Amino acid sequence: MEVAVGAARWVVGKALGPLADGLLEAWAASKELGPNIDALKMELLYVQGMLNNTRRREIDNPALNVLLQKLRDLAYNAEDVLDELDYFRIQDQLEGTCEAADEHSRGCVCNLFFNAHHTARAVSKQLCSGRDPSEPTEEDATQRVFCCAWPCAKRRSALENTSSASHNHQAGDEVSGCMRKLASGACNTIRHVGKFLNCSSLPTHDDNNSVMPVTCCVCKPKVSQKKHVKETPKLEFDRVDLSKRMKHIVEQLQPVCAKVTTILNLELLGSTGPSIPKSPPTTTSDIIEPKLYGRDPVKKTIIDSITDDNHSRKDITILPIIGPGGIGKTTLVQHIYEEVQKHFQVKIWICVSQNFIVNKLVKEIEEAIPSVEGEKNGRAEELIEQRLNSKRFLLILDDIWKCESEDWKRLLVPLMKGQAKGNVILVTTRFPAVAQIVKTTDNSIDLEGLEHVEFRKFFRACIFGDEQSQKDHDGLLNIGDKIAEKLKGSPLAAKTVGRLLRNHLDVYHWTRVLESREWEMQTGERDIMPALKLSYDYLPYHLQQCFSCCGLFPEDYKFNSEELIHFWIGLDILHPGGRNKTVEDVGLDSLNDLVNSGFFKKDETNGHSFYIIHDLLHDLALKVASHECLCLHHSNVRSVEIWPSIRHLSITIDGPDDINGITDENFKGELRKLKTKLKVENLQTLIIFGRVDESFANILGDLFMEANALRVLCLRTLLYPLESMLRNFSSFLHLRYLKLGTSISEMDLPTTLSRFYHLKILDLQKWGGSFLLPRDIINLAKLCHFLAQRNELHSGINNVGKLKLLQELKAFSVKKESTGFELNQLENLTELREVGICNLEKIHTKEEALEAKLIHKEYLQKLSLHWDSARSNTDPDPSVEKVVLESLQPPKNLRKLRINGHRGSSCPTWLGDKLAVQALQSLYLFSVSWDIFPSFGKMWNLRELRLSNISTIEEFGQDQSFCKLVKITFVGLENFEKWTPQASRLFPCLQVLIIKDCPKLSEFPCSSHIVCPLKQDCNVDWFPKLQELKIENCPEILLLPRIPWTKSLCSVKISGVGSKLLDKLVYSKSFSGVALEVNAKDGLDNLDQVLLFSQLTELQELKIKNCPPLELKYFLMLTSLKKLWAWSSNLGVVASEVQRGG
Repeated sequence: MEVAVGAARWVVGKALGPLADGLLEAWAASKELGPNIDALKMELLYVQGMLNNTRRREIDNPALNVLLQKLRDLAYNAEDVLDELDYFRIQDQLEGTCEAADEHSRGCVCNLFFNAHHTARAVSKQLCSGRDPSEPTEEDATQRVFCCAWPCAKRRSALENTSSASHNHQAGDEVSGCMRKLASGACNTIRHVGKFLNCSSLPTHDDNNSVMPVTCCVCKPKVSQKKHVKETPKLEFDRVDLSKRMKHIVEQLQPVCAKVTTILNLELLGSTGPSIPKSPPTTTSDIIEPKLYGRDPVKKTIIDSITDDNHSRKDITILPIIGPGGIGKTTLVQHIYEEVQKHFQVKIWICVSQNFIVNKLVKEIEEAIPSVEGEKNGRAEELIEQRLNSKRFLLILDDIWKCESEDWKRLLVPLMKGQAKGNVILVTTRFPAVAQIVKTTDNSIDLEGLEHVEFRKFFRACIFGDEQSQKDHDGLLNIGDKIAEKLKGSPLAAKTVGRLLRNHLDVYHWTRVLESREWEMQTGERDIMPALKLSYDYLPYHLQQCFSCCGLFPEDYKFNSEELIHFWIGLDILHPGGRNKTVEDVGLDSLNDLVNSGFFKKDETNGHSFYIIHDLLHDLALKVASHECLCLHHSNVRSVEIWPSIRHLSITIDGPDDINGITDENFKGELRKLKTKLKVENLQTLIIFGRVDESFANILGDLFMEANALRVLCLRTLLYPLESMLRNFSSFLHLRYLKLGTSISEMDLPTTLSRFYHLKILDLQKWGGSFLLPRDIINLAKLCHFLAQRNELHSGINNVGKLKLLQELKAFSVKKESTGFELNQLENLTELREVGICNLEKIHTKEEALEAKLIHKEYLQKLSLHWDSARSNTDPDPSVEKVVLESLQPPKNLRKLRINGHRGSSCPTWLGDKLAVQALQSLYLFSVSWDIFPSFGKMWNLRELRLSNISTIEEFGQDQSFCKLVKITFVGLENFEKWTPQASRLFPCLQVLIIKDCPKLSEFPCSSHIVCPLKQDCNVDWFPKLQELKIENCPEILLLPRIPWTKSLCSVKISGVGSKLLDKLVYSKSFSGVALEVNAKDGLDNLDQVLLFSQLTELQELKIKNCPPLELKYFLMLTSLKKLWAWSSNLGVVASEVQRGG
């Protein structure tokens, strides 16, 4: 019930969001909607207060759940209507018309006009509903924005001149004529008043019934400014409709609130206190599963590690075992506990669970340790110390849910006083954060699902017991294997489903379980979903929201942090966390909390981090959010239950045929039926995965015709124009997050893109179509993130300075000859995190450069400054460019800086002697003409350094050890000759070193020390963590290190060097094995001149060309070698004395 109350509370809070700053209320008052707004606000505040009163109370009432769902639905409706009002407020503000609230505060007669204006519009709708079907329906858009009575008058005149009009039409004209007279009277009243006031311009009729718009005089200058801008057509504001909707919501809210309040008061009177979350079952050391399936390797690893001599010499070893609920952590530790008893004099098993109370745990440990002869009475801590004196102990702390660092240290105090060595504590937990606090070893044990073959054996044992029973039901095994694939190797899932299957050993029952995923409905405390949901229930509500909505994405989807956080922002489930903490910071904190809670797993591929949801936890996400989130694909389209409360939908189009009998055509048929099951008008999220062909586009177009409430829209692979699939796309006025992608180069962006005034995130990173943006894209005043693969999308924004919340502007091209592209456009973009400024050669004065106000952009993290390196030498002299760069000083917290094409004589002082960017992590310098460079070694936080196409660098020396530098790239340094390190421990963290096209560089840094180490260099450590080395086109380099001189090396590519020994060397070490290729020159007498054989014991593949034969002693060192290729002369392996010519 707490979840239902929390969900309702969140929706109500979201609905009140547009009213937070008072702007909407002021504007609504100008529209004569003030009473409606006030009534709705008061009702929502009442609901909010009522729900806040239930915090942390245990309430279990199914009927109340239904009412709370009704309350949520009404709150969603309220959110829609208030959001729509705010949309039109922004539209008025952008247009600068007299409909804006601030103009009404000046005391003109616009209110009087608008009352008549909206009355006339409402009357016009009544007239239009009874018109002749043959009557023209299209009107000029600009006419339609004004009073409806005047276009209707035109239509009436046309009808009166039609001789073939029927009697019914005449009767209709008489009725409508009366209504038009009413509207006309209102307008005449305004016109009469206007004669006495100078602040209004009223419509005047000529002989042709032409109409001039009514305009307030204070707005005339603003309107005239718009003449030169081609704008996207506006949506029409319907005051009467919005007023009715608000009134209707209030009328519906009141009785529901009354009923909920009554029930809550009764429940709270009978409530005993705060709700207590369910706890997992208590565990003991007794083995429940006599046979341990699939865990023998990890069991052996753990036993070996806690019983070997290294750990035996330590006072205490603490090893955490991490994994989601039901993965088998406790079962594994029970078997370990049984097998290692002889190594320990004292064995203790404590089930910790959700409450880590130090005094309680100390007492339990004391009670579990046998008393000793002659012990003295005292506190529990003192008794533990006496009983463990000189005894080696094994302590199991099973299922720790939370643990503070200070509490953990307090628990260890009495355990550390026993004076014995080799003590071990094994901790099992669902939460990686707990493991980080308790562990003393470098590695934890991350327990994954069972391997497929072992899991199948265990699953069958859970169903049949013995092998003979399996043989008796051989026909069921194929169905059982299909079910097993869906259980993701979870032992607890195998037990849950095994119980379901073993009581009905027939095809019908097993097939039904397969298709309905019946195991997800089981509610016993030892079933899989309740076990997983315990962890979910333990999360705070905002993390539950963040996790559950991720079920909309396919299984094993690889999220990047930026995409995930933007998705959450689009759903409005993240909010700023206080001073100096942005909504993006809150999102990253939430993601890290979910990782630490075990719901996401962080991984890395090719240097890029991503996040995936643990196996069955994806199913949990779908289950807990099933009333609001729906994920459709081929395999579930017929079986999934669709609730009327669904508001978030994802559809995976791509899917192989014949999965559970569903072909592509069947899938399309099921989608056509979806309209009868789904309230499309309530959808707030729509995500389409896969390629949408023409037939799918037509189906989706029909299905989503009324989907006007969307906040999040993701269409990654468009093959047809967006409007052909979402025909009402232009009316998506609630959009917060829009992600579009296409590979069709001719496809245009929607022309209505600039109409989505609430849009916060526009993601076009996968957009391969046209880069032409609507001219009025700057209307997106709330846009925070504009993500684009190509810089053209950013550089084409005219007057970008109006997008004041924008955080990414990868390319801003200075065009002094074009209005809207001056450098001062950046002045008000104070939220920027990333900006690239091009064509800086067009900036000639310090004053112009200072207009960008870069130093005041406190959130700026990435800055790129570009001068055209191909410009002529007649451009402004270097002293001008030096002043300009000096004036473009960034804020002190900048992390990444790129400077390209600058022709000043030296680096700016803020990068040199008076280093102001102390937090700088990456520095890229391209084609600069500096004679004076920064002292790179003094940039203590620097992680990456790249110098490219610079002719003035001759020597690279430093007096610091670059303690954090991870990557160095030198490319095209034509006069670079010497690299002279000074420190004894150089580049302790360097992982990547790339040197290319440096024709004068004569020596690889430190190679003399690496190749021929001197006695005094025995403690010198050069590049101890280097993983990648690349040296290309450096013909003067003669001396090279032997490969691999350090075990950390994973990739080496050397070619085009001046060494007489090597033409090419390629070394790679990966999960697939270690391989080496050597192409030698005539100067190579022995392979040990370039290879360090003592470090090649893992080498599996060796290719040698033009090389001398391998000496036998070196060949014998290659203990893992599986393949050897040799080309040209001197093939084979020879004894050492033969190689030496003996």
